[in-house]
Amino acid sequence: MSSRQKKVKREKQQEHKTPKAKPLRPTGKAPDAMVTSRHGTGVVTRTGKGFSMSELAGAGLSPDLASAWGVRLDPRRRSIIDTNVASLKSWGAHLSPARKAEGRTKKVEEEIKKVGKEVEKEAVRVEKKAEKVEGEIKNKAAKAKKAVRRKAKKKAES
Repeated sequence: MSSRQKKVKREKQQEHKTPKAKPLRPTGKAPDAMVTSRHGTGVVTRTGKGFSMSELAGAGLSPDLASAWGVRLDPRRRSIIDTNVASLKSWGAHLSPARKAEGRTKKVEEEIKKVGKEVEKEAVRVEKKAEKVEGEIKNKAAKAKKAVRRKAKKKAES
């Protein structure tokens, strides 16, 4: 194996070692899904195996985010129970303040500032270019007016 191949292999291994940012998670335990079932002559409400995909969509959660948050999913369920949607919405609305602070590290803040400065520079550059183009348009318009006046004057003379 050549030294270049070893270097590439080392770089790939380091890429896999870098931890990925964890999504912010609401505080407390994830709510349990409630389902209704018929037993004999009555209807019983019990805890289900998980939330249906349509309940997640109703609460505004993607399946990936829900599984990252530890919300149990039951892909076989098709029903939408309003209390389940409401419990997911209320639980998902409360992100822990400590996790919010973790979400933005100093490195991320520096990157945001760097990108902000680049955007400002680009805006100044675009503004200067717009002024230049505007000046060129005014010059062309003035030349066109002069040409029209000359033509009108020649017609009047002849």
